[in-house]
Amino acid sequence: MIVVTVLIFIAALSFIFWGMLLWQFLGLSEKLDNLMSAVFVVLPVKVKKWTASYLLIEVLNGEARSFFFWVAMLVLSVSVYLISGAWWVVASYALSMLMVINKKKALEKRNNRAAVRQLPDFCDLISMMIASGVPLISALEKVSDSCSELLLAREIRAMLSRLRRGASFPQSMKELSERYNANELKEWSSMLVKGYQQGASLTKSLRFYANQLRQELLNSAEKRAQEAPVKLLFPLVTCFFPVNFLVILGPVIVQLSQGGFG
Repeated sequence: MIVVTVLIFIAALSFIFWGMLLWQFLGLSEKLDNLMSAVFVVLPVKVKKWTASYLLIEVLNGEARSFFFWVAMLVLSVSVYLISGAWWVVASYALSMLMVINKKKALEKRNNRAAVRQLPDFCDLISMMIASGVPLISALEKVSDSCSELLLAREIRAMLSRLRRGASFPQSMKELSERYNANELKEWSSMLVKGYQQGASLTKSLRFYANQLRQELLNSAEKRAQEAPVKLLFPLVTCFFPVNFLVILGPVIVQLSQGGFG
């Protein structure tokens, strides 16, 4: 039964592989992409955000492709299960999805922390550019070019790219802030949008916000340092102390059980 299941699964994968090659050979891959994009557009917003956040596969190069990949694999797994009764195929699919989601969530947390840590320095650099007479858009471009290796700089370049394609500045900044689950980025984005729309100087606001962020990061680090002894208490009680008691009191207990020390 296991051999039959494996053969059916391999045959199904081969069918999908050769089908994709046939689509490419016939020049229909572009039409397929357009069809997937058209279907993906009408999906609920929550589904699209979930796909973009947790199910996006880089090698497939697109949210629509990633969504239809997971749907196709689900249909394939369920079909193999219904034909052969092999429940482990569906379990493997669910495990693979959970692993990808967990990896994406861990990456999202790291990116959130990195973006928030980099934000105060970017605020200072942008305020210096604006104070020297550089417009806001040009200041963002110069700062992102000078710090090209940082995460926030890449996000600013992506935002500027959307801006050059015709998107409005508020919409571009909103898309940037929505990519991260960080209130600091949302407040920073709102500050830049208001300054851009009202034409007000952002020099003092950015410097004040940078100092405020640094103080919040310092307070957060001190809070984590104060919580460290409490978090270490459980592993000490359950792992370290019993071993020490066993090493210290073990020989005494053995000696007593053999008749004492006399």
